[in-house]
Amino acid sequence: MRYFFFAFLAAIVSAVAILGFRGQKTGRTPFEIFNDMDHQAKFKSQSESRFFADGRADRPPVEGTIPASVPVGDRPTEGYYATGMINGTFGDGIPVPVDAKLLARGQERYTINCAVCHGPSGAGNGIVSEYGFGGIANYHTDPLRKMPDGQIYYTIVHGKNTMLGLPHIPADDRWAIVAYVRALQRSQMGTVADVPESEREKLTP
Repeated sequence: MRYFFFAFLAAIVSAVAILGFRGQKTGRTPFEIFNDMDHQAKFKSQSESRFFADGRADRPPVEGTIPASVPVGDRPTEGYYATGMINGTFGDGIPVPVDAKLLARGQERYTINCAVCHGPSGAGNGIVSEYGFGGIANYHTDPLRKMPDGQIYYTIVHGKNTMLGLPHIPADDRWAIVAYVRALQRSQMGTVADVPESEREKLTP
């Protein structure tokens, strides 16, 4: 029995060695051990389904959702709002109302997309800087404080130097990030005069 086992094993090894690496084209369906989701239960486009009351397999979008490819609202797709540029130069000013809601959205989007490199305060000390990545911009330097709003917007989209662009961020969120970056910069330049008199007594020397 032992010899039979070794002979059988040798025959299998020989067959694999001789035939296993031999390839040829064929139109036949390959032998499947694991189907790897090649065959799935599904409905084809515009087909019928008895599962739904209206008999249609295609379903409308869930109420309140917007397909990713559909522009939101009536925001322009060109000009300063969409590019950050006016007549070929970077513009200044934020073309959407700047309020607490926008800044909260900007903080959220900044934390997700920017803080990993630029740090929570914008000082260029994000987590990646601890792993030897250099050249990360510090928002609290004079060149970046003086940078036009449109240029910050443009940089978010297209990137600069070692920073990759983030064109997937919607335009409204880009401007929200710009507004939040300005708030971060302003937070490092404040004086006692900026604090209402009624709140100054709460300041710690």
